[in-house]
Amino acid sequence: VIDTGIHAQHLDLDEGKVIAFKDFVNGRTEAYDDNGHGTHVAATIAGDGDARSDGLYKGVAPSAALVGVKVLDANGSGTMETVTAAIDWVVQNKDAYGIEAINLSLGASGCANGTELASVAVNNAAAAGLVVAVAAGNEGPGQCTVGSPGAAAGALTVGAMDDTGSGGFRLASFSSRGKTADGRVKPDLVAPGVAVTSAQTGTTSGYASFDGTSMATPFVAGVALLA
Repeated sequence: VIDTGIHAQHLDLDEGKVIAFKDFVNGRTEAYDDNGHGTHVAATIAGDGDARSDGLYKGVAPSAALVGVKVLDANGSGTMETVTAAIDWVVQNKDAYGIEAINLSLGASGCANGTELASVAVNNAAAAGLVVAVAAGNEGPGQCTVGSPGAAAGALTVGAMDDTGSGGFRLASFSSRGKTADGRVKPDLVAPGVAVTSAQTGTTSGYASFDGTSMATPFVAGVALLA
């Protein structure tokens, strides 16, 4: 989970679920999340649902372990250079931690062609055998709104669906969409991304509900881990 970090004290994410943590922002060694975005994403992927007696908000792959890689600060900001370094770190350490998938619920705005450094890093990760789920972005509904690294050819780029209305599933209006700057179709698939409830950082049993392609992407990463 390349994001803002992971709050490993939440009951859905504790008991050793976070097996490693790399902090490119503050250099800390113990898992933490001073923003909340990464915790929400991580629990959608692999939260075990223990914070509620009914396990209502269990993640997609509750038996999976997590490696947190912090690249975004407390404000959710960061650089694509840091993201690129983080992707490369994951590839270098995938065998040590048994990493099978990368979740990138982040990206730059604009219309990219997939040749930027972060996209190249994504392609390298995919070539190394990793599933790389990347958020399409929230710059819709206009076309050619998928930025880096969602434009990477090797990315499994994820748009957001809205299933909260009486009409059933539809593409969320904010969800970025292609084509890419070089004419390729993106996103590759879509997943629920409106009113998604998952673990809240700074709490042991709290939950928060967010919208975004960031929320859709971990559904795809989680499903990949079930394969």
